[in-house]
Formats: sequence, C-alpha cells, structure tokens
Amino acid sequence: MRSNWQQLLLAFVLAVFCWYLVTGREKVDSWVPMRVEMTGMPDGLFIKGGMLGSVDVLLRGPRGMVRTIEEAPLVYPLNLSRITPGKNVIGLDPASIPISKVFDVVEVRPSRIELDVERRISRDVPIKPVLGAAVPEGYVLAGTRIRPETARVTGAEKEVNALENIRTDAISFGAAPGAVWEDRVSLDVPEGLEAAPLSAVVTLHFSPRQGEATVRVPVRVFPPERAEATPKTVSLRIKGPVQLLNDKSFEDSVEARIDLKPGLEVGRHEMPYQVKMPQGCELVEARPDRVTVTVK
Repeated sequence: MRSNWQQLLLAFVLAVFCWYLVTGREKVDSWVPMRVEMTGMPDGLFIKGGMLGSVDVLLRGPRGMVRTIEEAPLVYPLNLSRITPGKNVIGLDPASIPISKVFDVVEVRPSRIELDVERRISRDVPIKPVLGAAVPEGYVLAGTRIRPETARVTGAEKEVNALENIRTDAISFGAAPGAVWEDRVSLDVPEGLEAAPLSAVVTLHFSPRQGEATVRVPVRVFPPERAEATPKTVSLRIKGPVQLLNDKSFEDSVEARIDLKPGLEVGRHEMPYQVKMPQGCELVEARPDRVTVTVK
C-alpha cells in the first residue's frame, strides 16, 4: 500500500508538470492598456493638445505569464526632450516598452501621436474693471482706480501676447452708490491661462450728472419799503446737478436780491444784484446783469 501511494503521488506531480509545460509554453495574444508617462519635458514649453493618457499594447507570450502581466500596472515612458514649439509627430516605439523578454510587443495602438506644443511665457497685463450695471440715473462715473493696475499672466505665447487686458468679474454697486464705492473684485481669467494676483481692489468715484436750466425770478430789494427795481424779474441760466435742476421747487430756491446801503440818495441807480442758489450750483449767465433801482 505504501509503495502504491508513493507511485500515485509521483504520477500526479508528473501530470501537473507536464500540464504546466504544455500550457505554459502555449503563446497567446492579449491587448493590455499601458499608461503614458512623460519624461524630459524642456523648460518653457507645454503641450496644448494631442497628449494621451494611455495606449493599448498587443503582447504575445505564454498564457500563464500573460495573465499575470494583465493585472500589473504598465507604464510607457515617452521621452519629450526633442520637442519644439508647433506640431510634433512622435512615433511610439515598441522597443521602448520596459517589459520582460518573455513577451513580444506585436503592436502599439496608436502607433504615433501628434502633439501641439507651445512656448510658455509670462507678461504683465492691465486690469480692466467691468461694470455689472449701468451707472444710476442722475450720476456719472467720474473716476476709476485699480490696485494693482496689472496682473502677471502666464500661458501659451500666442494667447498671452494677444491679450490686451484682463477683465474683472462684473461689478455690482447697487442702485444708489455713494460718492465713492470700493471693494475687492475677482479677475475673469481666460481658460488655459494663469494670473497673479487673482483679484484687485477697485475704487469708483461717482458724481451727480450736470446740466443747465434757465429760470426767471423776481428781483427783491431790501428794505422793500425804500425802493423798487426795474425790471422786476431777471433771467438766470444756472448749471448744477440734473436731479436738483429738475426738482419742482428748484426755482423757488433761487433768489435775486439787492441790499441797499444806508444813506443811499433818493433817485434812480443802476445796480448789480446778488444771486443766491442751492449748494453745488453755478451761475452761467444773468440777463440783465444790472437793474435800475428807484429809491423813494
């Protein structure tokens, strides 16, 4: 019994060994994904398009070994030390694949890649504020200040050189801004470019919109019991904020007056008059500029 058991075990081992020899030497083909890893990239260049993350490789080798390599992560080292700005066609050489000599590389798909390479530069570009709404009615934008005035933009040479300015995000300052509005605003950086800094402090100065209006007001003499003026009314052209000029009560807030000096002789006198107006207004023209005052 003991001799038969040993013979049976020996026969089993020989059978397994023969099976391994037969199946292990049988070669099969298998497509295996392989990650592409870039090496030797020159400074100042970058790949704008055409780069692949992985390629498919057709391997031929022993059936048992193929199963093990399908489970292992494979890497294709792509040497980019000779690329130049523009179109670069690079062939994928099967001999460059780091793999055991037990396997034969039958095919690499794709067999070549076309890389669009550009030079990478940096340039200072002016920052331009963008208003998110129209200036409120009755106001004008009197001045704009940006800190800093420029941003350092980095990216493809063509795109950076074609950039005249870099805009801010739309600025929202409300329906009734004060005389000064200030806030930090983010920059709207074009896709594919980098900028530093990514925001700027924008200061906007608003002032009332100016206009002109002509009003006719009476000439008032003080004290009124001593004299009277001829003509009794004068025409005044006044410059000031539009909102104030359009107010219905504006004409009532304008005054033309003469203050008589003590001891003024009885009779007729040609005299100028003073015009009193709301703050922020300016007298452009007065007709007539002098009136006749008759002292009683």
